[in-house]
Amino acid sequence: MTATISVSKSAIFELIMAGLEAYAVKHQGSKSISVETAAHLWGYVNKTHPFKCTINHVSVETSAKRKRSSVEFSSQSLLIKKDIAKVFGDQYQYIGTAHSHPYLREENIDAAIIRKDKLYELSDADHECEIGSPEIEVAGKSYSVALVLTVHSMLKADDRKDGTYFGEPLIEFSLGNIKFWLYGRVFEHKSKSSLSDEERHSYERYKLTLSGAHNDKLVPVPLDTLLESGVFIDTLCKDFGRLRFLDNESEYDLATVAECRW
Repeated sequence: MTATISVSKSAIFELIMAGLEAYAVKHQGSKSISVETAAHLWGYVNKTHPFKCTINHVSVETSAKRKRSSVEFSSQSLLIKKDIAKVFGDQYQYIGTAHSHPYLREENIDAAIIRKDKLYELSDADHECEIGSPEIEVAGKSYSVALVLTVHSMLKADDRKDGTYFGEPLIEFSLGNIKFWLYGRVFEHKSKSSLSDEERHSYERYKLTLSGAHNDKLVPVPLDTLLESGVFIDTLCKDFGRLRFLDNESEYDLATVAECRW
């Protein structure tokens, strides 16, 4: 089964705003610029298979503990947000989480390395966070959903590789010299004893082992996922400024200024 994640224009707008702010602006009390940020995803889920969810809203996790290479959600925050969502009805169901992967050129990482090493994917630690967190029930089966927004400031703007990747739940797009990769994955939560050899291999690709788990333990199995979003078309060839970093500080030039310098 191929699962589908559809991300609305308003949701991707909110996710970009949160991810880019955390990437470019040093927050009070933080020693590092470019920290990870986190958000919860809201929308609706089809009631029949194959699995499909539509993400219409993103709520930034302001209580998250954000660091350079990690972010920690607050369980109390989600508890409150879920009750708020119930007030607004079925179109505001809790779907899953999103977080960012910020990369700087100073770390000797560029867009080519991000693509080659697939740094836009969920990390082993990200996958581990899905364990014990099935949030969605569809026709007796349990699922969870995760998005990652990878952000990287390039030396110069280059949108030649922008678009949807064939065979991967991935969309690459640009704003000025800032490169983004939006990646999504649906997980089905199944007991260890019910896993096929293919599902075991899919689970263990994240360097997690099943050897010590009880047979009745629920484990998140990555599903083939289709990611739908119009963000590539919405951002293509749009005027945007340029973002630069120097000594743990950032400088942003508006598009009108940047066009004269670059």
